[in-house]
Amino acid sequence: MALFDHFHNVYDVAFKPRLLRTLLKDHVPDQNQPCRSPSDLSIVLSAIKTHRLLSESVTESIDQKHIDKWKTAVDSWVDRLLALVSCNMPDKCWAGTCLLGLTCQECSTDRFLASYSVWFHKLLSHIQSLIIEVEILALLEGCKQKL
Repeated sequence: MALFDHFHNVYDVAFKPRLLRTLLKDHVPDQNQPCRSPSDLSIVLSAIKTHRLLSESVTESIDQKHIDKWKTAVDSWVDRLLALVSCNMPDKCWAGTCLLGLTCQECSTDRFLASYSVWFHKLLSHIQSLIIEVEILALLEGCKQKL
């Protein structure tokens, strides 16, 4: 097959950006695409872990263009997750939060150190809004019981 003439094996750095982009396109929801099923996230999780798609670590000498493509694919991954975490639809926010947790575990140390503050603040804003919603619901429930 001509497609596989460009890759040595499934762990080849040249293969990782394409696989990551395919996962994003086919299995990770975006602003316009609904969440299909939790099994899609399972497929993504398995592929990310098996192929170390977010690690951005290179052990052999690799052409810089392959490294740059991989970095760009991981950037696209992170951008999609941040958009999902910021989404008002609970299923998309949940998917983004779960995949962001996976990203924290699987990404390179350099990416984590450069990004954790942004990731934390995205999640914190949702946690704070949930706390406010719960407090409002508790207040309304208390008023309802007094009537």
